[in-house]
Formats: sequence, structure tokens, C-alpha cells
Amino acid sequence: MSAPREAIGIVERFDRNRESYQSGKYNETQLRREFIDPFFKILG
Repeated sequence: MSAPREAIGIVERFDRNRESYQSGKYNETQLRREFIDPFFKILG
């Protein structure tokens, strides 16, 4: 079984912008809203 296409997109977006997320200006709430919540919704 392969990963859902939407999950792959989230991972790819994070990977492309990793430096900005690790810069210290990106907070936990932003991370949760943009990545964690959508990822769990995709996985059900």
C-alpha cells in the first residue's frame, strides 16, 4: 500500500521549505495547522 497523494504533497512541501521552518520564526501552532492536522485528517 502506498501513501495517499495528499500526504506525499505535505511531506514534499515541508521538505522544500525546511530551512524556513527551522529558522525559529515558525511556531508550533503554525506547524500544527499547516502539517500535523491535515496529515492526521488524511490518515483518518
